[in-house]
Amino acid sequence: MSETRPAGEGVSDEEMSRQVAEQTSSDLKADDVFEREADGASSDVEAAKAGPDDLI
Repeated sequence: MSETRPAGEGVSDEEMSRQVAEQTSSDLKADDVFEREADGASSDVEAAKAGPDDLI
């Protein structure tokens, strides 16, 4: 017979937070980029100058 236990039983809050953070979808981390660019880039030149850090 198997035993059912509550999710997260025996796991600290810190460990649970770490595990959830590791599972967060990368597209959620870039949500603000999609909001800023919803109407298109301000200009092609500005978009071309954007570095990878500008997209995070």
